[in-house]
Amino acid sequence: MQATMSCAQESRATEEPLAGTVKPADTFFLIESGLPAYGGWGASAVKKAAAAGEFAPILARLQALPRAKILFIRRPQSNEKNFYIALTNQAVPRIYHAPLDDYAELLTLDSNSLQPGASPRLGGRAMTEIEELYLVCTNGRHDPCCAMYGTPVYQKLAALAPADSVWQTTHIGGHRFAATMIAFPHGIVYGQLDPADAEQVLLNQRAGCLLTHKYRGRGAYPGRSLDADAHYAATAAEALIRELTRNYGIDDLRLAEVMELGAQERRIRFVDAAGASISADVKTSLSPPRRTSCGDPPKPMPQHEVALHSRI
Repeated sequence: MQATMSCAQESRATEEPLAGTVKPADTFFLIESGLPAYGGWGASAVKKAAAAGEFAPILARLQALPRAKILFIRRPQSNEKNFYIALTNQAVPRIYHAPLDDYAELLTLDSNSLQPGASPRLGGRAMTEIEELYLVCTNGRHDPCCAMYGTPVYQKLAALAPADSVWQTTHIGGHRFAATMIAFPHGIVYGQLDPADAEQVLLNQRAGCLLTHKYRGRGAYPGRSLDADAHYAATAAEALIRELTRNYGIDDLRLAEVMELGAQERRIRFVDAAGASISADVKTSLSPPRRTSCGDPPKPMPQHEVALHSRI
């Protein structure tokens, strides 16, 4: 039987929860390139670039760093070589920029300069810290929903923010949640965005707040190195706690504890700005088969049942 809806349409129609759907990453490496030598952005742009050619040794070195995520970025009419590093697993997340003359300069990245309190260095020179950066997935060759939903959101956001702070990207993950976006420096991931949401995301981020009903998760919790399952559960709990307690500020909640209760059951405790503890229990199971991509058969996916446990 032929599907009548795209993967993104189906996800929206079934009201699939957004929170708890982002893989953890402490460090994001963002490289400007349309990958012309690789035939452009393909379905697996990063994987193809890592396999051979100019980027193979560069990506091998970057991928060797712990909990790192690499994305290619672009914007119309730009033939430059910009490079960004976002460090999200810090008390104060930061993002840095450097223009490149040659991509081989990325081999000179000082990995020790990625530690908390340091500034990333390329070729012995410090990268420049910037305030904000927004990435929208528009890669229709990975999934048509990314282009269908992502391109209008990118265009709207680009009309509202400085040109050098808004980029298209190859793949964030979870294209059934298109349009998807990452907001830096915190590495906040949003999903099911429409053009009308672009201004609200921008205003909220600049005010230090989350747009909670579009919140999928974040790259990292400062000072924590959770595995993927615990990270999914923590962001699912965070979303519910924020809605119930109206703690909408990005820094209003601090992850304090992840307690294993049993197989795929966890108690997640956050502390708010006043020092009060709020915890929620998360039970993770597999959903009935659902379409995760327009080109793939349906498959079960993790789903989270979240209940507030206590507030002290």
